[in-house]
Amino acid sequence: MKKMKKPGSFHGVLLAACALALAAGLMTETAKAPELEPPALTDAAQPAVGAAEQGASIASGCEIIQTMAFSRCGHSVTRRVRAPEALVGADFAAVQDYYGLWQIEACAPEHIDMRREIPLFCPIHTVAGVNEAGDVVLLRNMYGDGMAVVKDAGRSLEDFSPEAREALLLNIGFDTEADAEAWLREH
Repeated sequence: MKKMKKPGSFHGVLLAACALALAAGLMTETAKAPELEPPALTDAAQPAVGAAEQGASIASGCEIIQTMAFSRCGHSVTRRVRAPEALVGADFAAVQDYYGLWQIEACAPEHIDMRREIPLFCPIHTVAGVNEAGDVVLLRNMYGDGMAVVKDAGRSLEDFSPEAREALLLNIGFDTEADAEAWLREH
């Protein structure tokens, strides 16, 4: 790990870069990633679920279809799971409480549709970013809702130009690990 030349200089650079990113509207740079406008994240109210759906009891074996929309790349992943036993016999309000981070779009005894907006890149992308120590790392979405370091790039954020630093602080998505490594070599 490299020593900082001035105590607190990394944190000052990090704070300034974050402020610039917020001021710039959180624009991101992508290399070979889809050029889609990310869906806006909102705190909008749940869509109206009909009265019949709200009163329906969840049946044993109820299928839950969960769609995770990744705003950083515009991709989505859908998975099908069985409702947990704790929800058997429950109504819409209980389902909503149990899945508090999800937007329930449909709720019937045998079938529940839900969606969640996640402000990350999806699992197919390799992401160049910075860890807490200021080291440049490659990340991948291993959990659906959280990034994991897959490789240390062996460089500090201070090794990059101001423009590249800003991009790395926001995380840059690539289609492959090789693309990410090539970008790091070029910058």
